[in-house]
Amino acid sequence: MQIKKVTAAIARMVTTSVVVLPLGFLAPAANAHHSYAMYDGSVYRLFTGVIVRVVPNAAHFEMHFVPLNEKRDALVRDEKGEPLVWVVQMESAAQAVKDGITRESFPQGTVFSMGLHPRRDGKPAGDRGISGLFQCPKGSVPKPGMHCDSVEGSKSFGAGVLPKETAKPHN
Repeated sequence: MQIKKVTAAIARMVTTSVVVLPLGFLAPAANAHHSYAMYDGSVYRLFTGVIVRVVPNAAHFEMHFVPLNEKRDALVRDEKGEPLVWVVQMESAAQAVKDGITRESFPQGTVFSMGLHPRRDGKPAGDRGISGLFQCPKGSVPKPGMHCDSVEGSKSFGAGVLPKETAKPHN
């Protein structure tokens, strides 16, 4: 009697597996991608800053930078006096390369301007969205309160203009 129960249980498991497992292959593939919910898409902040490093991740190209102050004569610093590094998430590395954005075109020390949607939690990071990206000519910075798109000889990367700022910095 015991053998019949074990055999029946095994038969049920095999039958269930044969029926259920193939259904998993019929289900549509889930797109594994994170949400942009951490960024406030209703807000744009404009930055002119200096590149610290560029990280060409496959999913999202990243630029790490320190903003310049409004006078454009000093780096923005945190409460400890250290340069305040921001991280901006951009398009895929493949799209960045198509737009001419590479480690070589944005070496450490490059001055650039762009808008970004800041993180909702206040951390120094954001998403570029559809903002333009402008690079100042080597050795130059914009006039106080201005951005690289106003500097003669600046270079634009990809489509877009600098968006209108919808939030003032609090740092």
